[in-house]
Amino acid sequence: MKLGFLRPLYDQIGDYVSVYLNTDRFQEKALEAIDARWRAARQELVAAGASPASLDAVAAAIGTAGQAARGQAVFARDGAVTFTGALDGPPRREIARLAPLPHVMPLLAQHRPPIPHLRVSATRAGGEIVAIGGSGGEWRDWVAGQQWPIHKTSVGGWSQDRYQRSVEETWNANAKQLATEMVAVAGRIGAQHVIVAGDVRARSLVLEHLPKLLRESAAVVDEEVDADSPALAEAADRAVHQRFDDWRTQSAHGLGVAGLAATMAALRDGQVSDLFLADDPTSTATAWIGPAGHDLAVTEQDLLERDVTAPVTDRADAAIVRAIASTDAELHFLPEDLVETGDPAACGGIARPRDGVCATLRFSERG
Repeated sequence: MKLGFLRPLYDQIGDYVSVYLNTDRFQEKALEAIDARWRAARQELVAAGASPASLDAVAAAIGTAGQAARGQAVFARDGAVTFTGALDGPPRREIARLAPLPHVMPLLAQHRPPIPHLRVSATRAGGEIVAIGGSGGEWRDWVAGQQWPIHKTSVGGWSQDRYQRSVEETWNANAKQLATEMVAVAGRIGAQHVIVAGDVRARSLVLEHLPKLLRESAAVVDEEVDADSPALAEAADRAVHQRFDDWRTQSAHGLGVAGLAATMAALRDGQVSDLFLADDPTSTATAWIGPAGHDLAVTEQDLLERDVTAPVTDRADAAIVRAIASTDAELHFLPEDLVETGDPAACGGIARPRDGVCATLRFSERG
């Protein structure tokens, strides 16, 4: 998932209130229970030194009339709420935290948005696009190209070759039109993945007309099925999670790292394209951070050597989320079977990476 939408949270650091609260209103005496939970959380935050203005802002967000979410995450600083997130169930852990950074990782882990992508069924006369956005919304689009001539014939005669070329030109023009619409839709929803099915010749032509990045990320389904078919949905699930398989290959060529220290160093240098992380709510790993989004390291000395003044410590996952959002990298959660067992047979034969974190790189600094 892309985290650019979180950047406004990181304009400043320090004195960040993060609250995760069970706000389920479908139980007996729910409002009294929610109020009791919030009072306990507020007392904890007061003891930690949170400002009354920030706590009042959080209270107002939690008490919003008509709030129907069963769980809520609220982040505040300097007397103002900076971000809120609704959960479709109570938070896995209720959190009341004062720290330099907002603790966003539990929200991302529990409420994982779909990865934006396109599912396309190509025909020689156009095609159908189903777009899945990051919010889970789905849009459908049809492209109707030239309808004649699109069928070759076996009739002979002096004009047959010219007619056949005309048919090929129509197919190509229709494929180009479909590819152009795919690029436009992908741009609107931030999609970097496409899954293409349909007529074998049509999908081949469409792929030829896609720009390099979309073409290289495309997955092809060798079936003539609708864009909203189960076959394409399954292919989409496989394709958008396949990037982790690429980590091993990329690592062999100096374009992959594993472990907290190496991954943080790569984030600090703006190298990371995709970061893979184990969802571990009990993690106590910490990082040193500075004012810039990419200021993070395992040791204070690493930042001091880069002229970062007065580094402070916070949770490693909070620092990693900020760095991902600030460097336009993409976050992926590691498959659960891999995380739980470290099974070399899981997910393409890749054992769990060191510290439960790894990344593929945009470029290598090897000589």
